[in-house]
Amino acid sequence: MHPIFLHYPIQVPTKQVSEQPYPTFMDQSYYYFVVPTNVSERYALELYTIAVHLHQQGFPQITCPIPSVHNQFVTMIGKEKFMLCYAKKSTDKNKLSSFHKAGFQYPYQPDSITNYGNWKELWITKIDQYEAIYQQLYHERPASIYIRDFINLFPYIVGIAENAIQYMNHVEQETQFHQHDQPTITFGRFVDQLSEPFIWCNQLVYDHPVRDIAEKIRPFMMNNNGLSSEECRSFLQEYASDLPLSIFGWKLLYARLLFPIHLLDFMDLVRHSSEQKLTINQIIENQANYEENLRTFFYQLGIDERQINNLQLDWLLDA
Repeated sequence: MHPIFLHYPIQVPTKQVSEQPYPTFMDQSYYYFVVPTNVSERYALELYTIAVHLHQQGFPQITCPIPSVHNQFVTMIGKEKFMLCYAKKSTDKNKLSSFHKAGFQYPYQPDSITNYGNWKELWITKIDQYEAIYQQLYHERPASIYIRDFINLFPYIVGIAENAIQYMNHVEQETQFHQHDQPTITFGRFVDQLSEPFIWCNQLVYDHPVRDIAEKIRPFMMNNNGLSSEECRSFLQEYASDLPLSIFGWKLLYARLLFPIHLLDFMDLVRHSSEQKLTINQIIENQANYEENLRTFFYQLGIDERQINNLQLDWLLDA
């Protein structure tokens, strides 16, 4: 038996079924997960209320924190903090629009896990953080070939990021909203979690729904004519038929795709791994495709840019 169960008023499950990604136990009805965490009690409470809401909305695969005998969600075991969570396994492939609809019904305004309306400030902070890392790597000796490649690429990354931040100024002036522009429950980084047997509550944030749409189609942007692929088109058509995007929503989606999260991911790989899956030449080739897809984004999706009064980005027109 895991020692964490001593702190909870539940019947102790006797069968351990996995160690990955967290120690996992099960009884006849539920799976239980021992999740290492560094979140505050307030943050954990918000995850709890969101998970309970999603269970009620038909998503029992969301891991839900359990309050301990002391009515706390974060438990110390030795010097480490954990949450004990439960969920039911799902074999359904839920639609992203259905998940967002459930999130729209959430009756509270989160404080700790909301990013809604804060993208520009968060992006500025993120670039400042990576700038500090860049300065550190710039003076590091000896430097691997991957580190040197990143150092050469970083000014380009900053330039695109600053352009995305400036574009957000334009988006914030847009007044054509509709009801689907309200915040909902989204993923910090959407990677098709809705097809998985469990969804980890610590991956959830409260934000605009286009956050997930952007991260779904971002990988397509790295391929030649990726937006025209059947998979990408069918995803967008299915989503928009259920939850149409407003003019503001389309612009916000474009702004998020402008911000080079995928290139910052590459930086993280460079920092934390000696084996790189992608060479700098592959990164540059992918980014050339990405820029072309940004340039033709609305055209490929059959949207008249004049109808949404979109800004023309000179650096893309010259690409």
